Amino acid sequence: MTLNQAREELGLDFSLFELALQLGEIRTVPRGAGQWRVPLDEVTRLRDAPGHPQALLDRLALVTSTEGAALMGVSRDRLVRLARLGMIRPVRWYINRYRALVWVYLGHELREFAAASPALLEGRLPAGLRATLDAGEDQRARGWRSRRVAQLVRDCHDAWEEAAVWAALLGPEVTDDAVPDPFERARLRGIRAVLPPGRPGALATPEVIRKLTTADDPDEITLALVALADALGRARAEQPAPRPAFVPESRTPEGCTPEGRAPQGRALESRTLEERAPEDRLLEDRTQESRTPTSRTPEVAAPADRVPAGVRGGPPSRPSRSPRRGLLGRLRGRRSAADLAEQPFLHHRDQKVPVPVEDLTARQTAGAGRDG
Repeated sequence: MTLNQAREELGLDFSLFELALQLGEIRTVPRGAGQWRVPLDEVTRLRDAPGHPQALLDRLALVTSTEGAALMGVSRDRLVRLARLGMIRPVRWYINRYRALVWVYLGHELREFAAASPALLEGRLPAGLRATLDAGEDQRARGWRSRRVAQLVRDCHDAWEEAAVWAALLGPEVTDDAVPDPFERARLRGIRAVLPPGRPGALATPEVIRKLTTADDPDEITLALVALADALGRARAEQPAPRPAFVPESRTPEGCTPEGRAPQGRALESRTLEERAPEDRLLEDRTQESRTPTSRTPEVAAPADRVPAGVRGGPPSRPSRSPRRGLLGRLRGRRSAADLAEQPFLHHRDQKVPVPVEDLTARQTAGAGRDG
């Protein structure tokens, strides 16, 4: 049955059902990537267990350090010291309204620890443990990460998901050094970027989440690197990371491959203009024309003695005029409204200047009236 159906059958709310799935109190079976179902016999087993549902609720009860100390019959300071030594692992954490980090424990685990280690509940701790605490040891974050990673690895669908869990534990900096292939790193980050913190609270900043979900102990990093290498090796054997169909080759200084062939990615540019399609040539002509400066270089007229009479190809010479003065001169020098309206349509990109018509006489050759 679906997860929601199983939750309703067991009479649990969403938070307790989620916690039961994480702790493995309710067995699930995979039905594809990210899809899970609860077997019918599992629901029957839990529902028919003695003391249901109170027995299941007792195993899912969460307590803070103050509440846990009362269950164990010790002071809160003693419980915190035992948790910093790694003897008690928290199951959750959150940031309270005072922006303080609060660790949450399972009540039945605290009772089991108190029954199994009564010597650590009273009197002074051994000298070695006191020296470790004085050095600033705090294993609470590492204990939570180890529990969370074990839960995620247990529910992984394939080797790639398992490798992504270890990569998220190591963080991007360590993962980049451990996994040199960029396509494999992209797939790992696409599956899981960071460890899911659970319910950190609304005041948990990304910096706090990153700090608590990333491995920082040397032994923890070493174990995660070994596990990542093992999972990544199995993932490569099962299904290599996807790669693009075409990867541009590195060009030599001459623009060719070491074998002397032009790279495939430059095949279009290696064709001559005559070999290209008409639309390619038209596109290149427009591109080159758009790159020319707006202000053109004025044409140089041919010498007067080289331009025969009757030829209208060259620009006519204009006599020098004195600047117009007065109101009438300024009005004559202005362009009309029709000329200004037609100005955008005479842009060099939209309309080219017509080629001057040459009037050749019988005595002149075809190149007599052209420049150069």
